[in-house]
Amino acid sequence: MYLRILSFNTVSINYSHLCLMSTGYQKKRILLALGVFLVSICGSQIIAQEEREFDFTGFSFDYGINIPAGDISDRFGSFFHAGIALDLFKKKFNGLIRLEGNIFFGDQVDEDVLASQRGSNGQILGFDGRYADVFLRMRGAYAGLMVNKMIISSKDNKYSGFSAGLGLGWMQHKIRLQVDSNNAPQFSGDYQKGYDRNSVGPALKQNFSYLHIGKNKSVNYQISLYLIEAFTSNTRFNFDTGMKDDSGQLDLVIGLDLRWILPIWDKQEPGEIYY
Repeated sequence: MYLRILSFNTVSINYSHLCLMSTGYQKKRILLALGVFLVSICGSQIIAQEEREFDFTGFSFDYGINIPAGDISDRFGSFFHAGIALDLFKKKFNGLIRLEGNIFFGDQVDEDVLASQRGSNGQILGFDGRYADVFLRMRGAYAGLMVNKMIISSKDNKYSGFSAGLGLGWMQHKIRLQVDSNNAPQFSGDYQKGYDRNSVGPALKQNFSYLHIGKNKSVNYQISLYLIEAFTSNTRFNFDTGMKDDSGQLDLVIGLDLRWILPIWDKQEPGEIYY
């Protein structure tokens, strides 16, 4: 009877020991599985960060200053521009394809189209015998297609560096008559067209810029020096000269531009999953 009890106790002790060993082994397995899971998550996040090198589409907004040259410099001084563009960044091309539009504005007008309307004191007399407040302003626009190619890439980021671009578009500029008084109806409505020297024509554009595309596309900008060569002609009949001047003009615009690029859609490679 004693031997049976001893044997039973021995078996009980061995069984308990096996249970403890089994429990410890399961804990190790759980810890190992948990470690593999955490490593896989971290690895997938690292891969996602490293592989975010794909095409994207975005909007960009720009602002800058321009110096006129050529025929347009006889009419205007320096002026500003602001614009918006639709950008397509191509990874394999390592550059941007851009559909852009800009407006020009300034207050330096050197061609006085109202000289014939001014008195000896330089003022314009209104119909009520008081002086009229009429000011000349520069207005214009440019729209076109631009292609920028990276030519010198940064060592840390091959999608950032110095780029060169070529573009083709359409440019327009005119003199805006800003009438701040209500006693000069001869310069209101369609009558302004006889003085505004509205000129339009095809244009070429070249730029040299520093283009930065962030590794995660979070910070993207471009600083550019550019040149526009526009082949324009006046589309109006000039009231002040009594004739139509439709001779061709070569209008040159030298500009400095700062642009901020905002991606709105990424094109991922097929079969890839990003976290």
